[in-house]
Amino acid sequence: MVRLSVPRQALLALAGPAFASTTQAALYSTPCPAIYAGLPAPSQLSTLGKDYIAAATNSTQLQFLAASNGLAPYGTYTSNTTAFAVEVFSVTANESLFTFNYDPPGLVDAHTIGVNTIAMDTVFRLGSVSKLWTTYIFLVAAGDRSWNDPITKYVPELAQLAASLSDQGAVDHVEWESVTVGSLASQLGGIARDAAFSPSLQSALGTVGLPNAGGFNQSTCGDERMMLPCNRTAFFEDFPQQRPIFESYISPAYSNAAFQILAYALENITGTAMADLFDKHLVQPLNLTGTYYTVPPADVTANGMIPYNTTASWWNAEALDEAPAGGYFSTLDDMRKVTTAIMNSTQLPPVLTRRWLKPHAFLTNPRAAVGAPWEITRAPDSPGAPVSWMYTKAGDLGMYSSMVALVPELGIGFNVLSAGTDTTNTVRVVSDILAETWVPQIRAAALAEASASYIGVYTDVTTNSSITVVANSSLPGLSVTDWTYGGVSVLALLGEFEGINTTYQAIHVQLYPSGLKQVSASGNSSEVEVGWRATFQALPAASDSGPFSANCIAWEVVSQLVYGGVALDEFLFTVESSTGNAVSLSPRVLAQTQTRSQQAAKRSEAHRVGKMERRWVA
Repeated sequence: MVRLSVPRQALLALAGPAFASTTQAALYSTPCPAIYAGLPAPSQLSTLGKDYIAAATNSTQLQFLAASNGLAPYGTYTSNTTAFAVEVFSVTANESLFTFNYDPPGLVDAHTIGVNTIAMDTVFRLGSVSKLWTTYIFLVAAGDRSWNDPITKYVPELAQLAASLSDQGAVDHVEWESVTVGSLASQLGGIARDAAFSPSLQSALGTVGLPNAGGFNQSTCGDERMMLPCNRTAFFEDFPQQRPIFESYISPAYSNAAFQILAYALENITGTAMADLFDKHLVQPLNLTGTYYTVPPADVTANGMIPYNTTASWWNAEALDEAPAGGYFSTLDDMRKVTTAIMNSTQLPPVLTRRWLKPHAFLTNPRAAVGAPWEITRAPDSPGAPVSWMYTKAGDLGMYSSMVALVPELGIGFNVLSAGTDTTNTVRVVSDILAETWVPQIRAAALAEASASYIGVYTDVTTNSSITVVANSSLPGLSVTDWTYGGVSVLALLGEFEGINTTYQAIHVQLYPSGLKQVSASGNSSEVEVGWRATFQALPAASDSGPFSANCIAWEVVSQLVYGGVALDEFLFTVESSTGNAVSLSPRVLAQTQTRSQQAAKRSEAHRVGKMERRWVA
């Protein structure tokens, strides 16, 4: 055996400067990962994750029962007259994880048409989930190249309106040339929500003598239930009567009309009617068998969930040109196909999907943001887990409510459909239960799978070097607990350089997946190289409390120090394609490959966490 002797000064020179600048700037009391950098999404849920799926399933069913009896911590719903159906699914594992249908006795006895028992192919109205699908169709059909263009470039009526209002005040008239395509998709156009006339408010306020300040007292045409102009000409007579809410890109302001205008723009870009785009880019390629652009044919009503009757439920309320904002119909089975296609980038380039799944604006709620048109909310927190977000879209129309929720970091999502008298509240309670139950369990499954795949002692006998990688439920990512190079402790040298004292108690090296993969450089087709990045952090005894002191700046110091063209924080696992198990690890700055020789901790930590999580949710 040849032992490589490495001078202490050489290692200090290699590691010291990068480490010093990191710790001096990041006074943070726990390891600080980059956002979304946790663990790989689990893909072996039917084997390594089966106990977590069973625990989540059992807990969800118990909590649904508790909610229907007024006992749930997230609130209760009117179970006698509100139906709902849910599905939780894994995109990474390509499987349905949980389904649940509830058929309320009050509706079964009262309705005059449609199904008595909900199934995966039962048709519901989606309401504003339609906005999400419209945006997806836009991206599939035209990409996002036009998103920074003014909407006047693609909607002639608005170009003419903008020209006629060029000398008018911005308080009273929308500056349409400042409204971009992307601002409409992300609710940042600053325009009004709906049509200019509301029959219900006209009746309620007009009868008590409230003055009509605007003088607009009738809709140009449309369904009085939905306040919709019936065609494009009528829309541009009606909607521009209203004043702007904000200047564009000031603050999110929810608008249904924005998506009607967005559809007009897409029709102009493609030269194709929106209903045909819906069929061409959504229904046909994804083989959707229960999805409709507008009110389905009469023979479909027999397979619809229709509370009471088609009129009271709003089943037959025509959305007309506002269908892209809230008029679509679908089933749980078809919704899974669409959401899976979104997360898998089935129809979009992956980079476009990643660009789409990002916030566009903050809200006053610090745990929420707005996308295009994602309603983004913090995923339930778990000990040691990095901050993660759920990309959701809710919908309400008549006696229907819906929810789409995706957790890209974990590779899972869920869909909820509801019909009846208490749908908005039911969808909220059901979605809370699903998120609070399934997110922690899937995180625990991810830890168990990462433990099986990556933890262990990696050694290079020739250079007398080794790295020990473990999984710890109280820390994000994977931890490096021991690291030697040429027989010298790299961790000790880092601590010596930093000067571990009463201020800095310990040095932590955490590994996080970068999402980058490639075929093994060795030419072995059965192996894949998986990129990870490290954070080197000396944790303080206590975090400072100021807004600039207690700040997680991991994103600022990624690849900060580069030696010979290689970053110090770059690590590469070589993984067996068939099993997902790592066979070697390379700290790339050292230009060496260390072979996985044994598992560290024998997955005990992951199993302990799993038992703890299952005990909690039960």
